[in-house]
Amino acid sequence: MGSGLSDHCAVCGQEFMFALPRCPICRKSVCDGCSVRMGGNAFSSTECAHAFFFGGEEEPDDAESEVPGFDEDGE
Repeated sequence: MGSGLSDHCAVCGQEFMFALPRCPICRKSVCDGCSVRMGGNAFSSTECAHAFFFGGEEEPDDAESEVPGFDEDGE
């Protein structure tokens, strides 16, 4: 019987009569009670918050070891 103007929290499932903020990583709607706040943003989980600020699970390659002619001894 909703008019399409409501939103539901992807974490707790509660329905709200207004639009909820969306997690910038997984794009799930999240209410104030369930959101994880970090850096002024609302995330659906701690994993999403850490992925946003710390780059997720990908390990960056060590660029110095791939530079031709680079020797760690300084020679």
